[in-house]
Amino acid sequence: MKTATTHTTTASALAAATAPTGKVHPLLADLPPAAPALTSRAADVLQQLEQAKEGQDANYCAFLDLVAEEIRKAGDSPAVLDNVLALLSPKTPCTAYAWCVKTGDHDEHMNACTSATCTDAYGREVLSVNLIDWGQGVKVGLLDLDLTPGEARDKLAELRTHLDHIERLIALAEQDPTRADQ
Repeated sequence: MKTATTHTTTASALAAATAPTGKVHPLLADLPPAAPALTSRAADVLQQLEQAKEGQDANYCAFLDLVAEEIRKAGDSPAVLDNVLALLSPKTPCTAYAWCVKTGDHDEHMNACTSATCTDAYGREVLSVNLIDWGQGVKVGLLDLDLTPGEARDKLAELRTHLDHIERLIALAEQDPTRADQ
């Protein structure tokens, strides 16, 4: 009759198991917690990140690898991508111009475009205008032109003259056509 032998094992003894080949394998207790399963969306994003690395420099590839690693840790991509976008475009206001609507570090400046309150027959805005600085000084975007402030004032004078002409035409249209002395 055989008697059962009881073995006590310490935690350190469970830290590794030796394979018959002599190679030491860590046991489950010593492995980091498993990452959550990847969603199909995350798998698609990871594939796109790999494709985006083709032909890129080492720094860009390293950045994409960091993003991919975070997606693998999270199991899904939206939160990770939201964090990446927040890092890439912080919401700090423009330090060059108070009127600039761009945030974060940027070299091209613009304010919100304003238009006349009426639209043309096709529903398009008319007389859109905004301020811009593409690195050559502040310009006024008017009539699809990038004008200096002086040029914009000249165009505005032309428009005022034209509006006065429109006003005269409207007055003519309002006159009674039956009166010959007009």
